[in-house]
Amino acid sequence: MKTQLELNIRSRGAMSGVLTMGSLDPAFAAASGVDGEPVVVDLRTVEFVEPAGLCALAALLEYLCARCEVVDLALAGRDVPAYLERMNFFRSFGDRVRTNADVASLEERRRHNPGTLQELINFHAEEEIPGIIERISEILENQGYRLRERVAICSTLSEVCANAAEHGVSSFGAYAAVQAYHHIVSGSRRRGEEVLIAIADGGVGVRETLARNPEYAEHTTTDNDALRHALEMGVSATGEIGRGGGLALVAGIAARAGGSLSLRSGSGRVTVYENRKNSRNVPEFPGTFVRVSLPRTPQERSSG
Repeated sequence: MKTQLELNIRSRGAMSGVLTMGSLDPAFAAASGVDGEPVVVDLRTVEFVEPAGLCALAALLEYLCARCEVVDLALAGRDVPAYLERMNFFRSFGDRVRTNADVASLEERRRHNPGTLQELINFHAEEEIPGIIERISEILENQGYRLRERVAICSTLSEVCANAAEHGVSSFGAYAAVQAYHHIVSGSRRRGEEVLIAIADGGVGVRETLARNPEYAEHTTTDNDALRHALEMGVSATGEIGRGGGLALVAGIAARAGGSLSLRSGSGRVTVYENRKNSRNVPEFPGTFVRVSLPRTPQERSSG
C-alpha cells in the first residue's frame, strides 16, 4: 500500500495553485514517519512552480528516495511537467522517481535560455559555486540591477552556497534555482518584475552550525533563535572576519525593494520584510533553506 503525502496548495488569492516551500510543509511533516514503504507526492493541483518550490521539492525527494523503495510523482496537465523538464528537474530525478508525465516527449522540444533563469542545479563542492554565482549576476544585470547591488547580493549568496557545501552532510549536497519574471510572483502586487532565488541544502542546519561557536550559545536555544541571530551582521560559525552578516545585507536590499528574505532550518523560519521580521515554528526541514525575493517596479528599472 502506498502512502500519499499531502500538500498545502492554496486555492485562492495571489498564490493560488503555486508550489512554494510552504506548500510542502505537510509532506515534510509526514516524511519523517516514512519507513521504506512506497510513497506518492501528489502535485496534480499545482499550476505554477517557483524556484523555492522547485528546490524544496528536490530536497523532499532526496529525503524520500533515501528512505523509500518507490517514490511516485503525480502531475497534471502539460505546463508544470514542461516547466520541470525546462528547469532540468528530470535530469536529477528522472531515473529515481516514477511519474505519470511523458518526459520523453518533453525532452524532444527545442529550448534556449533567455537569460532569465538558472536551471535547478545540484552542487557539492566550493569549486562549483563561482559558475552558479556568475549566472545569478548575469540574470540580475539583465534585470537592470546596479553593480553594487549585484556585488552585495552575489557575495552573500556565494557565502550561503559555500556554507551549504561546507556544512552539508547529506549525500545530495545542495540545490539552487533562480528565475526572473516579467511580473510579480509573490505578494499581491500586480505591476513590476521579480527575481526569485532559492538555495536548499541537506546539511546539519543553522542551529547546530552556530552552536559550534561558544560565543553564540545563548542564541541557539531554539531554531528560530539561531535563525534570527544568523541574520545579524557579522555572525558566522567560524567567527572569521569578513564572514557572516551578508544575509542581513541582502535582506535589507530585498526589503527596500518591497521583497523579502526567508531563512529556514530545523523547525524554524524567519522572514524579513521592509518593516517587520516574522518568525514561526514549521515542520522540520532537513537542512537549511534560503529564499530571496527581489521585486522591481517599472520606475525603479528605468531609473536604475
